[in-house]
Amino acid sequence: MVQYETGKAMAGRVCVMFLAIALALAACGRGERSLTAEGAALYLGNCAVCHGGDASGGGGASVPGLSKTPPDLRVLALNAGGTFPAREVLAVLNGYHKGGQPGRRMAGFQSLESERRRRIKIGDVRLRPSEPMAALLLYLDSQQIR
Repeated sequence: MVQYETGKAMAGRVCVMFLAIALALAACGRGERSLTAEGAALYLGNCAVCHGGDASGGGGASVPGLSKTPPDLRVLALNAGGTFPAREVLAVLNGYHKGGQPGRRMAGFQSLESERRRRIKIGDVRLRPSEPMAALLLYLDSQQIR
């Protein structure tokens, strides 16, 4: 004999199912927000001494050997036509990360090394950098003046 649920019982199950879906979707969004927060911490620890706490550049007066004023990192998207140049920024950071770029002095990024990779999407660009590098890219993207 088939038993049917009452309207209240079925409504309760449907409500629980929607709540579970909502929590799962919220967890997905929270992951990127926490990665951006991790990127802010990495930025403060690795970049802020030269590029300023707000990424506006012009810092680095206390850094020995710094010959050029560090650029304003908030205008990267503006200078690239309104889209954050994620691939280019990653290439520059990976170049510094691997021992420096000719003619430029910038701190190494040993703290951005990781075997763990993270898929991210910034604008139309999909990347799979190390988790710390992904965090830094998401943070820099969040700081852009558009």
